[in-house]
Amino acid sequence: MHVTVLGTGTSYPDPDRVQSGVLVESGDFKILLDVGSGILHRLTQTKIDLTDLSAVFFTHFHIDHCSDFLPLYQTLWLEEYQETLEIYGSADIHEWLKGINEVSFPYLLDRISTEVNELAEHDKVDFGEVKVEAHPTCHSDQDSRAFKVTNEDASLVYTGDTSVCEEVIEMAKDVDVLIHECNWLDGDHREGVHTSPSELNKVVSDAGPVKVILVHVSPPVVREQDSVVEIVGRSNSAEVVIGEDLVEINL
Repeated sequence: MHVTVLGTGTSYPDPDRVQSGVLVESGDFKILLDVGSGILHRLTQTKIDLTDLSAVFFTHFHIDHCSDFLPLYQTLWLEEYQETLEIYGSADIHEWLKGINEVSFPYLLDRISTEVNELAEHDKVDFGEVKVEAHPTCHSDQDSRAFKVTNEDASLVYTGDTSVCEEVIEMAKDVDVLIHECNWLDGDHREGVHTSPSELNKVVSDAGPVKVILVHVSPPVVREQDSVVEIVGRSNSAEVVIGEDLVEINL
């Protein structure tokens, strides 16, 4: 399994970080997990051919996780994409996709073969050598999902946006890589929305992943990254790193 962390930023502008997105490759199979603003540009900086994409999974439909899908969709049409693009997301996905196309590109749905799939909590998608599990996260009032991607050699969990969530801890037990959001520093903040370093330390200590990559990192978190990494890694054996755009991991 080859993983490229495409975007590690938030809705706050950052010259070095675009919004959320992860590319997972296993053999000829290539999937995108989230397509926030800037992800299409980051994809062009990788070695993949966009027409080789197999599927797109959305954790939820906040704009920083889905805003580059329409430009990507149009690009696939311009590149004469010949496959059926499989698109997965929570219950809002049909209405969301129909809405953005009707407003901007009403012809695209007829010009690209698309299979739209609603993911209920705990649904599993079997692509043969690759399997994807969808689990609920704790992110405000959003019907949001975290994804566990496995093949015969490796396991990965990508959380999207979440606060401390028992579902996420359980799905991340002993995985090779946990890509987890860390949106803000410790201190006063809204409960049930995002994760702070001390809260993420609990997740990591309970789940026991081999490696943890922090994403959805805000400018304050980046400025304090040394202390953030130290806090998250306390009393556990995980390798903890702050994610950087276009970092690659071979599993």
